[in-house]
Amino acid sequence: MEVVNIDIKNREYKIFIGKNNLKEIHNILKENDINKIFIITDENVSKLYLNKLLKYLTDYEVHYHTIKPGENSKSLDTASLIYEKMLSKKCNRKTLLLSFGGGVVGDLAGFIASTYMRGIDFFQIPTTLLSQVDSSVGGKVGINHLGYKNILGSFYQPKGVLIDINLLNTLNKKEITSGIGELIKYGLILDYGYYKKIYNNINEIYSCNSDLLKNIIKEAIIFKKRIIELDEFDRNIRAILNFGHTIGHSIESLYNFDEYNHGEAVLLGILYEAYIALLKGVIDNNYYNEIYNITKVISPIKFSEKEISKLLNIMENDKKNSEGSIVFILPTGKGNVKIYNDINKSLIVRSLKEVKDYKNFRK
Repeated sequence: MEVVNIDIKNREYKIFIGKNNLKEIHNILKENDINKIFIITDENVSKLYLNKLLKYLTDYEVHYHTIKPGENSKSLDTASLIYEKMLSKKCNRKTLLLSFGGGVVGDLAGFIASTYMRGIDFFQIPTTLLSQVDSSVGGKVGINHLGYKNILGSFYQPKGVLIDINLLNTLNKKEITSGIGELIKYGLILDYGYYKKIYNNINEIYSCNSDLLKNIIKEAIIFKKRIIELDEFDRNIRAILNFGHTIGHSIESLYNFDEYNHGEAVLLGILYEAYIALLKGVIDNNYYNEIYNITKVISPIKFSEKEISKLLNIMENDKKNSEGSIVFILPTGKGNVKIYNDINKSLIVRSLKEVKDYKNFRK
């Protein structure tokens, strides 16, 4: 089992990465002052793995709450039900809230941990590729509200994260694609060589090659560690982690979080936002072709005029915006991006209209 140390001002924690290392959770938690554990999970993970996890926590008083899978569970209504259950079980400030699931579970659990009794400790066991490489690391927690993604939330770091590669074996192709979206993003914003590694090993990732996954997951976490240690609260450089997210989040919202999961929407966002960079002249056609080729694991969408209007309205309310401008992170070269807050709306509209019919890519 390998360990990556996250060193943020006034808060340090460890990320434990291994294969079949879920059983280590008992030894990891025994260093903490815990009187009981409250687990938040979803129906899919509960059926597959909850009983296995509970076997390793027999020294503790354990309670749990199971939510429905999907972004629609990241709501005030769901949070309210969990607060009530935690109160009924007499959870207090020595209770550890344990997130056991994908990004939805982690975001919701972190939000609840940050607000229950003004903040209790929480620990993450992410069970999807996306949550292992992205959402479980960095302390962004939140819920959706009024159709807007993560519009309510805070920055709240976990006590630790345990990543068991074996938990990925039961993921379907859609969930793997979701994780690939974030892996591609890291390469495009920070390390072109890493991007090429993902590109060249895409089939091995889909087949869940555990040795390869362990390596690329650790690298992704180290990429994110570098950024969040410099900018915990998303005030400057951390914004580059949002490449693909401005349009991606709007696509999620447009379809009411039902049609595309987060990583799929990010992949689409990368495709449309890179096209804006092409239109703006900050990348050339060859580089766009590369990006187009790897994002073909998901088909671009042909948006109607009405849908484009809705997408723009959602983007205009994005929490990343500055002084009335929609903020974009655009590629400027291989493994490099830049933050823009002066993108002409006509370029956004052109991207949403033209990408579906883009044909100038390498076969």
